[in-house]
Amino acid sequence: MAITQRTTIDPNAMTTAWSAGVSAAGAKWIKGIQSPRHLPNANPQANATNWLAGVQNAQPAYVAGISSPAYLTNLEAGAVAKQGSYTGSGAARKANAQAAFSKVAAMIQTALQNLPAKGPAGTNTARATAFATAMHALKGQGKARA
Repeated sequence: MAITQRTTIDPNAMTTAWSAGVSAAGAKWIKGIQSPRHLPNANPQANATNWLAGVQNAQPAYVAGISSPAYLTNLEAGAVAKQGSYTGSGAARKANAQAAFSKVAAMIQTALQNLPAKGPAGTNTARATAFATAMHALKGQGKARA
């Protein structure tokens, strides 16, 4: 085999190498998450200040990007490309949803027990307000506490 100098960049080779690298790096990635150099919650005030500064610094680029004539076309292309990920997430996260829905359903059932009777159409403001008030009173009760 002769050694020849590469004169072009092959996007297919780049994609193959990148994909293989990401696939092989799972253990390294999770190790980095589990053992960071600095804890992400070590200095909340500094984190908030840095985040705000970053958002403010990014504002001109954000405004330019969202004002671009190609923005909506790119947005649609991205959505179409990720449709499979979105639809697959229902199956992947079904157990999490079931756990959350079980808690919320019980709260709704509790709130419904004490509502005023239904009235004619257009007269149920008090019922809606009572439901909202009851749900607000139950807020946070479905969360797991550490």
